[in-house]
Amino acid sequence: MADTSENSPEDGTDCNGAEPMGRFEIPELPSGRTLRFILLSTWDDPHFIGLNTIEVFAANGQRPEIERVETNAKESFGPLESLMYEHGRWPCTDPQRMWTARCDGMTEPVYIIITLKEDECIAMIRVWNYDQSRVYALRGVRDLRIELDGQPIFQGEISCAFTSNSDVHPMGDTILFTTDEAILEKIAENDVCLVDDEVVTSSLDLFAIDPDTRVTNSPSTTSLTSAIVHRPSTGDRKKLRSASRGAPEERVTGAIAEMSVERPSVAPVVDVERDVSELPSVKVLHMELTENWGSPDCIGLTGLQFLGPKGVMLDATGCQITASAASETAQRLLNGRNLTRNRDDMWLISFAPNGPPPRITVTFPEPVPLIGICVWNYNASPEMSYAGVRSAQLYVNGKPIMGSILLRKAPGYVYFDFVQDIAFNKCILFRPLSRPNTRSINGFIYQLQLLSTWGDEFYIGLNGIEFYDHQDQLIKVHPQNLAAFPESVNILPTVNGDPRTSENLIDGVNDTASASHMWLTPVLPNRYARIFVIFDLPTYVSQIRIYNYRKTPERGVRHITISVDDLIVFSGEVPPSSQEKTALLAVSLRE
Repeated sequence: MADTSENSPEDGTDCNGAEPMGRFEIPELPSGRTLRFILLSTWDDPHFIGLNTIEVFAANGQRPEIERVETNAKESFGPLESLMYEHGRWPCTDPQRMWTARCDGMTEPVYIIITLKEDECIAMIRVWNYDQSRVYALRGVRDLRIELDGQPIFQGEISCAFTSNSDVHPMGDTILFTTDEAILEKIAENDVCLVDDEVVTSSLDLFAIDPDTRVTNSPSTTSLTSAIVHRPSTGDRKKLRSASRGAPEERVTGAIAEMSVERPSVAPVVDVERDVSELPSVKVLHMELTENWGSPDCIGLTGLQFLGPKGVMLDATGCQITASAASETAQRLLNGRNLTRNRDDMWLISFAPNGPPPRITVTFPEPVPLIGICVWNYNASPEMSYAGVRSAQLYVNGKPIMGSILLRKAPGYVYFDFVQDIAFNKCILFRPLSRPNTRSINGFIYQLQLLSTWGDEFYIGLNGIEFYDHQDQLIKVHPQNLAAFPESVNILPTVNGDPRTSENLIDGVNDTASASHMWLTPVLPNRYARIFVIFDLPTYVSQIRIYNYRKTPERGVRHITISVDDLIVFSGEVPPSSQEKTALLAVSLRE
C-alpha cells in the first residue's frame, strides 16, 4: 500500500531518520533527461539501503537508452549499472547482481542519477526492491522520491520485496504517468511482466499465505494506477466510460496504504437528537487512560474531536490540551490529521500498567455543550496499534461519566476511517459479556480478505454479505459500518458512475442477477481486496453469509479469509455462482 508521506534524513542521522513531506500531483507524461532516485528510508535496516532493478519506459513504449548511471553513495556493493534492466535477466536474489550502499553516517539521502541519451517523455517506471533474502529484504527502499530534471514526479512508499522463498515471482512497484491506452499497449509489447515472463497462479495454498500477499492471478506490479494495464472493460463500463481523462492523480491517489473509504463522522451510537438544554456544558474535559491493547511499555492516541449538538463537529481552535506526560506533543491530538500512519502526527508516552494512569486535559475557551467525542486510536503500524488505549475514564468538569469506557484498537493501516464515536449518554462500558454466554464471536472489526477469484485476473466481486447476531437475528449493517478496499471499479481512472459500489453488499438484495445490486472491484497488483464491517461497540456474530458474484461467475470470490480484530476465524473456499443461481457460503462463528 503506497504511502505518499516521504522521509528526509536530518544531518547525522541514519537513513531512517525521517521527516514527512507534502503531497503533489503525479504529472502526465513528464519530459526530461535526468532521473534522480532519492532513497529516503529502508524497511528496517539502519546501515544499508539497496535496490534490485529499475525499469523506465518512454511514451513510445520502448526503454530509453541510458548514457550513464551515478550515485552519491560513498560505499556501495555490486555494479551500479546492474540496476538497469537487461533483456532476458529477471530481477534476482543474487547479491552480486544487485546494488546496495551504506547509508548510516550520510549527511544527505543516498540517491541514484540516471542520465538518458536524450530527452524523453516518461510513461512508466518500475522499481524492483532489494531481494537477497527475507532478512536482507529489509535493506530495500521504503520511501522513495523521483525527480526528472529537478522536478518531483513521484514520492511514496515502495513495497518490501518478496524473496525466492516465496511461492510467487519477485514483484516490482509500477508507477504510471499516463492512462493513455495506446501508450499502455505499446509498453505492454515490451514489458517483461506482461509478455515474456508473466506468472499466473491458478491455485492458492491457504496455509502459505503471506499477510500482505497479492491476489491470485494478478500481474506482477504494485501501484494503483498500474491496475489498468491490459484491464478489459466490464459490460457496464462500456457505456459509462468517461469521455474526459485527466492526469492519473486526478482520479487515483497513488497511495494505496493511505487510501480510505470515508465513513460519516457520526455513528448510530451517538444520539444526535438530544435537546441542547440536556447536554452537559463542558469547560474542562479529562481523559484518564487506564489500559492499552497489550503493548508492554507505551500508550498513545492519534486524534480527538468533539461532538456538539446534533452531532456537529466543533472547532477545536482555541482549545488548550495538556497531558501528564509529553504535553509538548499532546497538541498533535487536535491537529486534524487523524487518518494517518505518521507517528509524528500522534501522541505516545511511556506506560506502566501498575503506575498512575496518564491523563489528557482539554480546556475549552468557553463552556460548550457536548454530546460526545470522536477518538482515533494509535495507528502507527499493525504492531504499534497495540499501544492504543483500550479503556479510559472520562471526566466532565471534574465529574466522572459512568465507568471506564472501551475503545476500539486501530487497525494499523488506513484502508478506512477508523474513528470511534463515544456518546456521553451511551458510553461503551468496559465490561464485555463473557463468550460462554453467547457461544459466538465478539469483536469490533470484521475483515473479509478476498484472496482469489474463480478465474478472472482483473476483477473480483460479491453479490452481498449478511451478519447474524448471537440470537440468529440479522444485524442491520449501515453504510457507516462498511468499508471496502478498493471501494469499487469506480476508483479506476477510466470508470465513472458504475452502479456496482460497496453499499450494494448490504442492500439486502443478494440472490439477484441485477448488476445494480452487486459489488465489483479491481484486482490490484500485490494487494488483495478487503471488506471491513466496523462497529463502535463489541458486536457478537454467530454467522456470516456470503453471496458470490453472479453476473460474471469467474469474477466471484474463490478463497477467502475472515478475521475478527486481527484473529483469523475462518479460511476456506466460496462456491462459484452460475448464471442461473447465486452461490451462498454460510460461515458459522459459534464454538
